[in-house]
Amino acid sequence: MRLRYKIVLGNVIAIMLGLAAASPILVPNLALTTKVQIEVDVIYAYFGVQDFNRNITGLWRNLSNPQEGNIRFISYFIVLNVTNLSDKLALIGEFEVSAAQEIMVYIGTDKIGSTKINATFETSRPDASKGDVFGIAKQNPIVTDYRDLRASPGWSQYWSSGASRLIGITGMVEVHNFAYVALENGTVYLFGQAMGQAYGGGSFCRGFSLKLVQMQIVGKEYLYNIVLAEDEMLRIDSNGIDVYIETRF
Repeated sequence: MRLRYKIVLGNVIAIMLGLAAASPILVPNLALTTKVQIEVDVIYAYFGVQDFNRNITGLWRNLSNPQEGNIRFISYFIVLNVTNLSDKLALIGEFEVSAAQEIMVYIGTDKIGSTKINATFETSRPDASKGDVFGIAKQNPIVTDYRDLRASPGWSQYWSSGASRLIGITGMVEVHNFAYVALENGTVYLFGQAMGQAYGGGSFCRGFSLKLVQMQIVGKEYLYNIVLAEDEMLRIDSNGIDVYIETRF
């Protein structure tokens, strides 16, 4: 009987040691399945055509040259409202914005956005049927800008549960006339996305926004705004990334 107890006790100890040895492997593997839900909305977009003086070296083009006369300099400022909808602390640090005459987003075999691109676009990758493919197709793009801010000094990539922050992406780009015509007509597709994961590890997650908007046109300036009242303005933080809404004095 005593021998039997020793055998049972030995089996229990062996199982406990096995679980203890396996736990450092099992816990990280479980963490890989952790996901956060990221919500993104493009809430503000400004585009301005820049006129440069030909007397300032480097800031003008030869309008008589066919290869240079059809190019415009456009400054842009696009603001994303990014929200962590999950109950977990999230690390969100990668952002992308686009503006184009036509944009379509495809997730596996699902396609949303431009019906013009949808009619001619085929997802030919072998894993598309599994829903593992995410991408965007653009026609006559005006702006495409990607920022990886995870190591940006003076900026925090931590999003607490339920937190929303405004992220501003600004710059200047050369745009050919065949793409600029979308702005001239005032109808533009706007795309924005944010990417991250749960704090402590987890699956890579994204949230995105795609919308066809009618721009407000004032001279050579183009505006889309669903966030500011007439007595409000946007202020860019000293880190050049976070954006705040303030009341005009």
